[in-house]
Amino acid sequence: MKTIYIFFLLLTAKPICALVESYSINDIETFKLKSVEGKFYTKENLKGKFGTIIIFLSNHCRVSQKFQDYIILMCNILEEKGIKLFVVSPNFEKAILPDELAYTDSGDSFEEMKERANWKKYNFPFIYDGEKQIITKSLNVKITPTAYLFNKFGKLIYSGRLGNHDKPFEIENSELYQAVKRLLIGDFKYVRTKVFGTSIRFQEDMKLVEKVHKRYAHESIYLNYGDERKLNFFLKQNTNYPRFFYIWSIHDNPAQTRENLITISSSYKIFRKRGLKVFTVCICEEEEKKIALEILKRAQLSSLNFYTSGNEISELSNLRSSGGYKTTPFCRLLHGDGKFDYGTNGLITQKKLKNSFLSALNLEEYKKNQK
Repeated sequence: MKTIYIFFLLLTAKPICALVESYSINDIETFKLKSVEGKFYTKENLKGKFGTIIIFLSNHCRVSQKFQDYIILMCNILEEKGIKLFVVSPNFEKAILPDELAYTDSGDSFEEMKERANWKKYNFPFIYDGEKQIITKSLNVKITPTAYLFNKFGKLIYSGRLGNHDKPFEIENSELYQAVKRLLIGDFKYVRTKVFGTSIRFQEDMKLVEKVHKRYAHESIYLNYGDERKLNFFLKQNTNYPRFFYIWSIHDNPAQTRENLITISSSYKIFRKRGLKVFTVCICEEEEKKIALEILKRAQLSSLNFYTSGNEISELSNLRSSGGYKTTPFCRLLHGDGKFDYGTNGLITQKKLKNSFLSALNLEEYKKNQK
């Protein structure tokens, strides 16, 4: 009986491609969503005179980033041809894992969408669908970047990749541009291509994020003694990864210390899988070690943590910027070859720290690929 039932399901099941091919703009649920320029869009705004393109793009996705300029250029071309273009940010941003943000200066919140749009001077509607993911779920989108092309009747005629992610500026050779050309001569045959990019995160993915954060909270935090020889080894070694040093004392402003360590901790968890190394050095006496360790535990900072006396940091003191009056806290980012990068005394700005980590890691990756 079970075999007969399975056979019946196979006969009646609709192929996935057929399901996708049957999509139309009318299948999208009713919505009212905001774009970065402050304008609200509804389903009624979607249909263009000769067609509509909806592109799903993620700020944090490396492949999406490669096609940003492509989309800007395509928007000018499509406008002349009577085809509307809409770009949708589909991620439930709280469900994105920390290390998935290791290749971006901006996440997928609405405010970060606006930052990216202003920086890149987007000339298209960039719509936030991250809260309820109405458009995303209506079209069953799973990966960014993905393009959907509808004809003037609202019927889907193309879904898939925008083009070759290794050659994103070759617009005329791209699959999406070729689909537009077919549309304009009245060829409405459905074409589907494979997509390559980053999985979209949905609200149900929050369970995984919660597990990850719980695991982070239970990571072991160590504080070891670092003499001048050991600290100088980490400081002076030539590597193919950037190193970040934070020099502090338990006698620094407690609120500032806590904020700095939490900022370092959250950023370190994002970039450590890419090779970033973080060292903290607390200047304190042996009997103060437990206090320093407890402060590090509260910040969940599972980096390479050392404590030492003040006379063991002569070389490390050269990392300090010239401004300010206090000896600690101060920090410095070094490239693999030891070249100085971001550094500050006092309070660390999270945005500057993350951007510095990203820039340094990208540079080291570029150097490695050039060898």
